[in-house]
Amino acid sequence: VIDKHLPNAHTYADDTLIYHSFRPDTSLSQDAALKSIENCVADIRAWMLSNRLLINDSKTEFIIIGSKQQMSKININEITVGKSTIEPVEVVQSLGMWFDSHMSMDIHIGKVCSKAFRSLYNIRQIRKFLSEDTTKIFVHAFVTSHLDYCNSLFYCFPQSQYDRLQRVLNAAARVVCLIPKFDHITPVLIGLHWLPVRYRVIFKILLLVYKALHANAPPYISDLLTPKHIGCYSHRSNEHNLLIVPKTMRKTFDDRAFAKAGPFLWNELPADIREASTVETFKSRLKTFLFRKAFYL
Repeated sequence: VIDKHLPNAHTYADDTLIYHSFRPDTSLSQDAALKSIENCVADIRAWMLSNRLLINDSKTEFIIIGSKQQMSKININEITVGKSTIEPVEVVQSLGMWFDSHMSMDIHIGKVCSKAFRSLYNIRQIRKFLSEDTTKIFVHAFVTSHLDYCNSLFYCFPQSQYDRLQRVLNAAARVVCLIPKFDHITPVLIGLHWLPVRYRVIFKILLLVYKALHANAPPYISDLLTPKHIGCYSHRSNEHNLLIVPKTMRKTFDDRAFAKAGPFLWNELPADIREASTVETFKSRLKTFLFRKAFYL
């Protein structure tokens, strides 16, 4: 049903996400985009009714995402879903992630930090009863798991955003190793073999690339990667297994996209990492490579 109207949709359990890109320059393109979405939703409702199902119109959310310049040109004030009129919201939640209309992820990071610090506070209350290894288990379960969840979306963030997340990781390291607040944290992170937040993001992106290249990722990810064909006379091993890096116009959004970030970071890897035969080997070599790079070892 969706494919008849829009090419882009994702479903997970009982949640359905449909999205459509358009140029905001003219009212004609805006009206066409709005009509496509409304017609798609109308057909979905009709299909559900014919199959004795019901869509909850009032719980449908609608957001417009773009730069500040683009948003200033948009004149879409509402969308019709059944008998309900839905106004655009500033923030939506999807699969545990909070997306704002400018994709700054500021609200999401705030929620992640708040949740992680609450968990750290609780762990700190019982730290004297725990061994270091047990504390690590608690920290990985209730703190770093939040930092790492969908963190590939954090690529190319402003340093200030990375600093917020890094403060959480530093605090977690202090709890694990019982380090005073003002002691230097770098030796502690090295001792724990923890990657800084920025490199954890890069690790996640490169792991997705590896899985996509080895048929272990969904098509909507794999289709974003295009192998770079090297001439048959090239004998340089570091030129093998490379990807085409698409050219982009806007650094704010385009360079953050997986289609650009994935190939760019992948091509920067040494050949022995790109050519790892298993996921576990790849992860081990990649972490060692990023760890040495992060701490200048």
